Amino acid sequence: MFSLNGLVVRRSLRAALLMLFCASADAAVQLGATRLIFLESNHEAALAIKNEGDRPYVVQAWVDDGEGHTKTPFLLVPPLSRLDPNVENMLRVMRVLDDLPQDRESVFWINVKEIPEKVQQDNVLQLAIRTRIKLFYRPAALGGNRAEEARKELKWSVLADRDGGAVLRVENPTPYHVTFGVMRVRPGTENIAPDMVPPYQMREYPLTSIRAPQAVSVEFAVINDYGGLSEKEHVEVPLEREPVRIDPRSSISSKNRAF
Repeated sequence: MFSLNGLVVRRSLRAALLMLFCASADAAVQLGATRLIFLESNHEAALAIKNEGDRPYVVQAWVDDGEGHTKTPFLLVPPLSRLDPNVENMLRVMRVLDDLPQDRESVFWINVKEIPEKVQQDNVLQLAIRTRIKLFYRPAALGGNRAEEARKELKWSVLADRDGGAVLRVENPTPYHVTFGVMRVRPGTENIAPDMVPPYQMREYPLTSIRAPQAVSVEFAVINDYGGLSEKEHVEVPLEREPVRIDPRSSISSKNRAF
């Protein structure tokens, strides 16, 4: 049976979701970085925020552990502030606890929510938009410039899954987080969604472009400390049960540059 009320509700819901998506892509309060590296030798770190909108906002800021828990070794100040149009302010990230692993990086999330002032009008939809970026804590024992080389230590393999399909396995044997910004696999030219491989862990990515496990070529780029992409490189990944280390080669100079 056709329900007019149900149709109206569904259309309203779709419209609200569309508005939320558009608003998230066009936040007025912009952050000065897409990630923040907190070195153990620093007492605090700073993050610039700027209101590029045409009205003031209340800015709420906090750190969580990625699972929604806000009890972390870091404090973000001020936790609540007013930011006028075209004004830039600084958030300070302070370490308040020292119980973090010293043999690897730790990752947390910085949250910045812009809350518009209440308007004295009826039927006005207001959205509180939240922006999140990663906060990496890097112990002094790891060294500051070896993170750029972590991608060269990755181990790769293709193996069969339980249903006979293919899985790309990537192992990170380093103490640094490796975040892929681009990953393409062929045959099939399959794009894999960007993902992060934590220290001493592995990730598995189902391959839907091939019917059975086989060796593949993978073109990838990783995100550096400044939020930019490394040069695109490629590896020839073998059909193996356990991942193996493969030296990446530049995609520009390789025969596989036409990915």
